[in-house]
Amino acid sequence: MSPPTFTSRFMSLIVLLFLLTLLLFGFVTKLESNQPQFELSLKISLSKNGGAETEITRRSKKLETRTKVIINGKSTITSEKRTFVMGFFATNEAESKWYLSIRYASIPTPTYVWVANRENPTTNATFSTLLITESGTLAILDSQNSVVWQSTNTEKATNFSLLETGNLVLFSSKGSLVWQSFDYPTDTWLPGMNLTADRYLTSWKSLFDPSPGFYSLKIKPRDFNEIEAVYNSTNVYWSTGNWTGTSFVNVPEMTIRYIYKFHFVDPYLPTASFGYTEVPTDNAPSPPLTRFHLDPSGQLKQYTWSPQAENWNMFWSQPEDKCKVYGLCGDFGFCKSSLLRPCMCFDRFRPVDVSCWNSGDYSRGCTRESKDLCNENDKFEEVGVMGFSGAITLTFSLNRRDCEMACLGNCSCIGLYHNARTDRCKNVYGTLFNLRNLTTGSTYEDVLYLRVPRGGTVKKNISTTMVLVASIVGSIAVLVITVVLFLILHNKRKKRKGVDEDAKVSDFGLAKLIGRDFSRVLATMRGTWGYVAPEWISGLAITAKADVYSYGMTLLELFGGRRNVEAPAAGGGKASGGAGGGGEYEDKWFFPPWAAHQIIEGNVAAVVDKRLGGAYNTEEAARVALVAIWCIQDDEEMRPTMGTVVKMLEGVVEVTIPPPPRLIQALVSGESYRGVQIDSAYGVSSTGGGCSGDKRVSTGGSHSQSSFGNISSPINENVNVIVDNKKPVGETDQS
Repeated sequence: MSPPTFTSRFMSLIVLLFLLTLLLFGFVTKLESNQPQFELSLKISLSKNGGAETEITRRSKKLETRTKVIINGKSTITSEKRTFVMGFFATNEAESKWYLSIRYASIPTPTYVWVANRENPTTNATFSTLLITESGTLAILDSQNSVVWQSTNTEKATNFSLLETGNLVLFSSKGSLVWQSFDYPTDTWLPGMNLTADRYLTSWKSLFDPSPGFYSLKIKPRDFNEIEAVYNSTNVYWSTGNWTGTSFVNVPEMTIRYIYKFHFVDPYLPTASFGYTEVPTDNAPSPPLTRFHLDPSGQLKQYTWSPQAENWNMFWSQPEDKCKVYGLCGDFGFCKSSLLRPCMCFDRFRPVDVSCWNSGDYSRGCTRESKDLCNENDKFEEVGVMGFSGAITLTFSLNRRDCEMACLGNCSCIGLYHNARTDRCKNVYGTLFNLRNLTTGSTYEDVLYLRVPRGGTVKKNISTTMVLVASIVGSIAVLVITVVLFLILHNKRKKRKGVDEDAKVSDFGLAKLIGRDFSRVLATMRGTWGYVAPEWISGLAITAKADVYSYGMTLLELFGGRRNVEAPAAGGGKASGGAGGGGEYEDKWFFPPWAAHQIIEGNVAAVVDKRLGGAYNTEEAARVALVAIWCIQDDEEMRPTMGTVVKMLEGVVEVTIPPPPRLIQALVSGESYRGVQIDSAYGVSSTGGGCSGDKRVSTGGSHSQSSFGNISSPINENVNVIVDNKKPVGETDQS
């Protein structure tokens, strides 16, 4: 073999140098790419107190190389006018569960309207990050840079915005919308948000757990013509009823002129979409903050924020009875809607999960306090006429005693039904779910008896001496308390002696205690003159609207700063008749007819309490005055419900001009009530019979558009109200 030539050696050297250059270049490149991390690692090792901040800086620099960081740690961002704020929050920081949320920024009490990672919280807020990824999706990373939540947009997003509506939106590089949080609602329905077949509300698990609960609000599948509340995606417990074109059948409140404007697009079609927007009220620059909320108890509630009271006012909720919510209290849990916490366990039962129960999550129900499932020594405790789900019944032709024995011999038997009239019983097997009271007061209903552990034995080692001492001490205590109460009542009676106690308001709330037919018998037996509704006196059937009338009279009295009916001043109990007329009589001054006329004519300042000296809001005063007149309408159908009254006073419902009530003056004309007699202390002229001529207040055929329906005044166009002592008030003027 011939030795290598110079040329071949030179070429080999060139190739070797080239390879060495490539290796060196690769090493330098890798070193440069890792240099920031090395430097930061050195800083971390040298820093003793700034470890967390250094870690955040390192992660931020690493993430910002290919992503866009929106929120890092406990920082927040707000909408343009600071209505909403977005950031990480924890309902209980001790549990170290952090969620990305949108909440109201201007409200002191945190009110969350949207939660992103409700099913997968992060464990450390300091190292939690919200960013737009390299692929253009919105993502939440935990301290390990693991993705715990991510948006579902397919088109790449490059920018974002938190809108004044509370909607978080993502935009493409061309400015088109690629994703929005309104398409993925949680438990809150905001103005501008639409419900569809795929978009629906889901409640929180509890007040402190935003994970998905059992209740949802959605458009009815297949029919797409109504909204329904559903338990566990299967059991419907409330529905709006069919859409009529302007409202839902079971939601008559939608016909009221309200702060809402509802729209239902494509009803009865799979593309159906239902939503609402707000409209300002009372010439307000912007509508109030409002929301519909599906709470953990399964109720849909409508709230409006009151800046004056700094509180959320609830104006509407469905179902109205909490106990109509399916499965609210879980197995063996008993529901009582009158309680603030509606669920409770029966005697000798306890919550399955005390912690969840105390936080408002009752879904796991109750269980026996004893560890055993059943015992032959169990007894049966009466719980009343109850309704329930989940259990099956087996009818026995035997008497109650035999029925009890059969139940005690089977651990699957949890109780029995017994009818005292027929002495027939049914054994109940399985579990009691959705347990609620159906008691009607009858003793001949199927009464539920629950199988419970028998109580412990009574201790017998209590000495006779202890019993005697306890009895003596108890007797002395009862005697002392009786004497003290007698002295207190006696002193109060002496202080009240000589005080006029006579128009005490005694008729509020009595209308609902008796039926409409039975009320005819008692109409003249109770009530306070000047406050009772005309139907009490005229003998018409009584409804809750009678109490609305009394409320309106009281409201008018407070507004004017005077009593509606007043006795004459001292020395003024006798007055002469009309001009040229003789005779003497006692009269009383009746304020409402004159006040109603002034308010309807727009002269509210003449009626308002003069002692205020003009220090009041004229717009609010006008609203209160009009509400009072609506409440004292002659026709009970024209009076609003108390729920509507609250909305009218808050300014949520528009208050229109009411027709003038005329029956109140006619009803009292025969009881020495002399129409309107205003004393000079209030700076209003007198209209008594001593003046020459008649004071005529023409109704002029007034008609009005009610804020709670299209109602026209029943006033005859030819009727003049005559306010004097010569002519009956309300008589048709034929002259």
